[in-house]
Amino acid sequence: MSIEGPELEKLWSAAQAEPPTTLFRTARTETSTPRGPVLVAVQSDGARHLLVPIDAKQTLREDVDGDAVSLRRRVLEGDGSYRTYAALALTDDRLQTLFTALCSEILVRIARTPDRAVAALRRTLMDWRALLTGARRTLGHAELAGLFGELTILRAMVAIDSGCVAFWTGPSRTAQDFHRGTAALEVKTTTSPEGRTVRIHGLGQLEGGDSGRLLLTWFRLRTDRGQTVPELVDEILEAVDDETGFLTALGETGYSVADRETYARHTFDIVERRTYEVGPGFPRITAPGLTGDATLAGLDGIHYDLDLDSAQAALAAVDVDPARAFLEHA
Repeated sequence: MSIEGPELEKLWSAAQAEPPTTLFRTARTETSTPRGPVLVAVQSDGARHLLVPIDAKQTLREDVDGDAVSLRRRVLEGDGSYRTYAALALTDDRLQTLFTALCSEILVRIARTPDRAVAALRRTLMDWRALLTGARRTLGHAELAGLFGELTILRAMVAIDSGCVAFWTGPSRTAQDFHRGTAALEVKTTTSPEGRTVRIHGLGQLEGGDSGRLLLTWFRLRTDRGQTVPELVDEILEAVDDETGFLTALGETGYSVADRETYARHTFDIVERRTYEVGPGFPRITAPGLTGDATLAGLDGIHYDLDLDSAQAALAAVDVDPARAFLEHA
């Protein structure tokens, strides 16, 4: 039995309405596999998912860098049991309608071959790849929120030192968003009204804090008021010495000044900010912390969720201005 788009929308709405007791709020679809029903889910940050049950020992090749969707292994706990899923996530909020249609097609194909559910999912993704790639023209809402956080820090920095745009290294895919000597600063943002869980990308993102200083700053944003990314860009352009360098870095994030009108529709307001000193004792996964020959064997691409409300993380919270603390580190 297939599920049409409107029915899927109702299921996601039902999942969203569930109490936020876990990372995911879920609702069952009518499509089942030998491992259990396929679920629709909403993550704590509002991101939509389709969860296809798989065997706990089944290998899943993850795709975490997709422009429109990502695929990763997820384990959900409930009723004293653990279930493993291939989790397909929407990473560009602008494509919700397209994602709904994609998931509807995936459910149809899984229903035809329920014992080959992951294969059906992958075949559908392959068939839709061109459409998903072609639909990507501007930054999505979540990406804009992330960029807003980084530019908020950069604006504070250039107010202190107009030449410090060179320290914004995140657009060139460095481990952290800002680097200066032995100091590094990573910025995370969320638009979710609940929780303080952040996604850590790779072994190196929180590696540091031993020989130098590594700060992690987290913002919670409201989206019904505040400032836009284009307005932040204008303020930074008025203050920096190297306008060309700033615009080049901005372009590397995927932001184009030509899309100003589109981005001006998204407003953000900081309602909460926390900064953490990352060092010994801070909860993280790093290459030196792996056992045996894991790094020599080529283990990489590790992504994980960090709860900033955990006791160890809370102990590392510091009451500092992150921009000034970063710039003043010798």
